Amino acid sequence: MIQRIQTLFMLLFVFAAGVNFFLFPSELIVFEPLMGDKADSSPYVSILLSLIVLINIGLYKKRTIQIRVNQVVWVLYTMFWGSFVYMIIQHQADNFNQYLPDLMIAFAGEVVLLLANRFIKKDEALIRSLDRLR
Repeated sequence: MIQRIQTLFMLLFVFAAGVNFFLFPSELIVFEPLMGDKADSSPYVSILLSLIVLINIGLYKKRTIQIRVNQVVWVLYTMFWGSFVYMIIQHQADNFNQYLPDLMIAFAGEVVLLLANRFIKKDEALIRSLDRLR
């Protein structure tokens, strides 16, 4: 399980989501004008998605399910950070530079999740080709 490269990529995604949660809790500031008091729950989206990816690591024998779960997590993560960028542009366009480290780490997390999916698909293709040879 751990020797597979896609597992390491998924762990890097969990690390990136954790860094965004603990070091850069800027979602609270940005989502405040739109959500009001409910903005306190917005940073927990990253933690929830990272927990889903951690559970997904355990599904290493079910690669097709792993691919689908990673795709859903990627879409949700992209939507969350897309709304974050939209709120920055709408309400704080002059202070965009202070959010760049947060956005770069989120982008790196998305890229790492896409790479994990790519290697899971390669594993699946390899297993299918070996099944044909039997």
